[in-house]
Amino acid sequence: MFQKQLAKFFEFGSYILLLLSVLLVPMAIDNQLVNSYIIPKQYVLGGLVLLAALFWAARAVVTKKVSYIQSFADKPLILFLLVALLTAIFSANRSSSFLGVADYYILSFASFVVSVLFYFLIVNHFTTAKRWRLGVDLTVLVGGVSATLFLLRTVFNFDVLSKLGISAWNLIDPTNTAFGIWLVAIFMLSAGQLIKKNCPVGRSLFNFFVALLAVACLLTLGFDVLWWVLLIGLALLLLLGVTFLREARLGWLTVLFALLVTDIIFITFNSPKVLQTSVPVEVALGARPSWDVTSATLGGGVKSFLLGSGLGTFGVDFSRYRSVDFNNDPVAWSLRFNQPFNTLLAFLSEGGLLLALAFVFVVVFFLGHILYVWLGQRAEVMFGGLSGDLGWKSGDLRFEIFLVSLVWVLLTICTGFAFFGQSLWWLWWFLLGLSASGLGFIYSKAHNLREWEIEDAPQYSLSFSFILVVLSAGIVMSGVIGARMYMAERAYAVAVRADDLDTVEINLKKAISLRDNYSVYNFYMARLFLSRAVEASKNSNPDPAVISALMSNAVNTARRATDIAPASVGLWENLATMYENAAVIVPEARDWAVKSWMKCTELEPTNPVLWLRLGNNYLASGNNEDAKKSFEEAIKLKSDYVVASISLSQIYETEQNFEKAVEIYEKIMTIAGNNAEVAYNYGRLLYNRNAKGDRDGAEQIWLKVIEAQPNFSNVLYSLGMLYETRGDKYKALDYYYQVKELNPDNKDITAKIKSLVGVPVAEVNKK
Repeated sequence: MFQKQLAKFFEFGSYILLLLSVLLVPMAIDNQLVNSYIIPKQYVLGGLVLLAALFWAARAVVTKKVSYIQSFADKPLILFLLVALLTAIFSANRSSSFLGVADYYILSFASFVVSVLFYFLIVNHFTTAKRWRLGVDLTVLVGGVSATLFLLRTVFNFDVLSKLGISAWNLIDPTNTAFGIWLVAIFMLSAGQLIKKNCPVGRSLFNFFVALLAVACLLTLGFDVLWWVLLIGLALLLLLGVTFLREARLGWLTVLFALLVTDIIFITFNSPKVLQTSVPVEVALGARPSWDVTSATLGGGVKSFLLGSGLGTFGVDFSRYRSVDFNNDPVAWSLRFNQPFNTLLAFLSEGGLLLALAFVFVVVFFLGHILYVWLGQRAEVMFGGLSGDLGWKSGDLRFEIFLVSLVWVLLTICTGFAFFGQSLWWLWWFLLGLSASGLGFIYSKAHNLREWEIEDAPQYSLSFSFILVVLSAGIVMSGVIGARMYMAERAYAVAVRADDLDTVEINLKKAISLRDNYSVYNFYMARLFLSRAVEASKNSNPDPAVISALMSNAVNTARRATDIAPASVGLWENLATMYENAAVIVPEARDWAVKSWMKCTELEPTNPVLWLRLGNNYLASGNNEDAKKSFEEAIKLKSDYVVASISLSQIYETEQNFEKAVEIYEKIMTIAGNNAEVAYNYGRLLYNRNAKGDRDGAEQIWLKVIEAQPNFSNVLYSLGMLYETRGDKYKALDYYYQVKELNPDNKDITAKIKSLVGVPVAEVNKK
């Protein structure tokens, strides 16, 4: 009797943990982390799923029987996991591919394992109508809460989240586009249930208000892409309503059709601006450059074609294959993107053809079963062979099952519209599990119950117990490792936000002690050592030994970061910067900086900034020819890169090649003609070249600069020199006195004035 009660406790406890995931995962957020959304949602889901699995294993131990409901999608999902494992093993960054990162969401093997296990547990626990329906209702409830909180902030200026210490526009995702897709899915779940007749009044009101809240949020956002997503969702709902026309409320179908027409109007003429609110601008890589990077990755060899660059490594692909045309973008050209435009392109670039096909196979295989059951049910209705009772005593959930499946179909389509974060992926897997569980209610071949009785023989009991102990230990160890990583992230976030170097150091050391093989922590620790060295150099009596030791620690720590993630351009940039700073103390470090910048250009060959930095280091080491080549490459990649052009011109100027220097500045002036500093230097070059008409040209340029900026000291001084060389001392003195007024403590200008007027310096100072 006790064993039965204990088994029931573990079984019901596992189900409760899965329900808690519905309530907590979408709403989990922690402002004490660098990214408030990723780690909290992932760890809540992972922790609850692992606990549910542990309860499930405990139940098997108590009952000495393993009961497992095998769904039709199990084998395709296992195949998908195996391919994901291969892509992670052969990844350009295995750490990220297996465990993910904390600063931004990426695909990772660990998240896929948790998600597939989540699916299996749903199928094995949502086995009754009551349980199944409760899962749907809780999802709608959470959607309604998220919509309410968003409206309170945007429409009524009542920010409940900030009062709770949470700085966020919504609880679901850092991007409002992903939040909008979430809202469309919630609208479908709530509005779809209103189609069915004989829905209790309480349930109808609940779903109606949630649907209304979702639409209100969409109107507030007003994004064009969301109206397209809503159009697809409404079309699917109307299709479902027509299929179950006998059970549908015609009035509500009419309302949905009117919404569809309104949606088309919004797509054509845009939604009313008066209803929209100002939300943060979202910067994301466009569809075209994302496809360019993806296609280039697939064409990078057999391994890249089949397995991609590895889960979560789109940032590596972007650096390697960013096009030269990308440098023409006035805003995004200097940015790096770690996520493609949508999730489908992430599967292709990061997982190659095999992972993309495995994902498509799961989708098509599942969709095929949905259509097969749907068409079978429709055929039975058409031929009058289907009664109200399907032989399932708990009630008829056919309509709701197909509704959930259609929402899953919508989310699958949306993988081509946006890049999914953790909340959307959680919803995708949850609806997949609910659909598989629900299809088992109306299609006997959808599930297959497998049971293994453990014999009382000692050898069987011992083997079974050993396997379960190992599995349980693995689950517990995963939880411990996860807890350590979470604590490390909390410490890292404190370090990043702290202004005091002591606080930064304490927390970074704590983070590294908990997770020493994470490149990001080592990256920031290297920057800390560099800051310490700069601080020590500012002391009244700086200790060279201390500064040298700090610089050595900075370089070594930065080097360790590149060893952990050798394909990360940002880490190599950091290492090169450390070498640049170390060169002040150790001259040969300049050569190390050059090599590091060369590595950067290998990993990201089309980034002009990297070529500029490489050229600067060649120049600092006295290698003018290689510096020229680097600057020329930067200009070739970005024709309007003024900084690189100026650096190249300066080299020619030092070589007394004024013709070439002036030629470069003539091109610069067409790009940055309104820049006073550029104009000043162009005039200076003309003055120094002193060809026919050069000094007259310099005069006109400088006069225009002074007209725009009357207090530009260098130009005033240059004009004074120009007029002095022409013998016009009065004009020269006029400009020199203006310079002196702007720089009263400048002894050189005082001496200059003295030389012209022939009076003591003291007299000049009086003037």
